[in-house]
Amino acid sequence: MLNLVNKMRLLLVILGCCITLISVGQTPQQSLRVQISYEKAGHYLEQAVTTIDAANIVSASTIVEYRAGGSITLLPGFEARTGSTFSANIKPVYIGKEGDTRLQLAAFPNPFEHSTTIDYYLPADGKVNLWITDTQGKIVGQLLQDENQSAGHHKVEWKPQFISSGVYIPILEANQQKAASRIVKK
Repeated sequence: MLNLVNKMRLLLVILGCCITLISVGQTPQQSLRVQISYEKAGHYLEQAVTTIDAANIVSASTIVEYRAGGSITLLPGFEARTGSTFSANIKPVYIGKEGDTRLQLAAFPNPFEHSTTIDYYLPADGKVNLWITDTQGKIVGQLLQDENQSAGHHKVEWKPQFISSGVYIPILEANQQKAASRIVKK
């Protein structure tokens, strides 16, 4: 009987570790459509790299936050009931996590009118270059040139004054790696 109890404890420990690894290992999706209702009291966070579309109910005593890098659309059927706390934030959401070995790059708002914030992650200390090109490859802005920066998240605001509406490419270079994205000026 004692052996069976020890086996059960071991099984519960293993299952607990697996569940923890699954929840820690989940990364945000590119786009997300939320249709579930939050009925139980608690904190809930939904994240997507670009867009969230929501047609759900947020019940009383629940706290729900949506984070997306591009847009959050509350569709017909969405309801935040009295006594609930709901927030929607447009800010960069990365697929990778701290400790990643890859450069990461995002811009918000995107599309933008007057300025956009370029948010990036450096996996290690190093010299950083950040420039913007048009779709023809012509450099239209040099934001950082051989600047020593520490590992971690950084932000740079880009306020182009004399460029037309269109698609632009921010390019980040550090430690023999490059990352590029696409931004749209309205």
